[in-house]
Amino acid sequence: STPLYSSAASDVYKRQGIVMLFYGEGWAKSTAAYGYALRAVGRGWPASVIQFVKGAGWNAAEATSAPGVGIEWYTFAPGLTWGPRDPSFLSTEALKVSRSKLNSAGQTLVVLDEITSAITNGWISESTVLEVVKGRTPGANVILTGKDPNDALFEVADVVTRFKKEKDVGTYGILGNF
Repeated sequence: STPLYSSAASDVYKRQGIVMLFYGEGWAKSTAAYGYALRAVGRGWPASVIQFVKGAGWNAAEATSAPGVGIEWYTFAPGLTWGPRDPSFLSTEALKVSRSKLNSAGQTLVVLDEITSAITNGWISESTVLEVVKGRTPGANVILTGKDPNDALFEVADVVTRFKKEKDVGTYGILGNF
């Protein structure tokens, strides 16, 4: 039988980094990515979360606590979403930061939160995002999140996880944004 784990493959991914895609209608794609960012910091790697679409108010608790544990957090609007601001301009600015972080030397993790929405809505081109992801520095790991990725994102990803909501009690307790 074929082993599920290969140390040779592991060595390759350590050198080149991996691309993970978290997608679907279910909740917790971003939360799972933030957990990986915390894991990266625990390993001594730099970690960044770059939020496409979501403003500072969306993940206020995470954005507030992230710097205290060493995660750099980038939002491009003060409210829950980008609102009336120009989404193409903000997506381009977020992608500039993404490119810079993915071109940092050594092991790193960069979360591109809700980037599939920016692509789907036509605010940034998928080909530009793929260029940034494929052109990252060796050792740079990236997590892409969002609802509806196109086939090209599936192809570039080394790990793909679909989130499916089975039951929903609403945004109460720990599920609430506030």
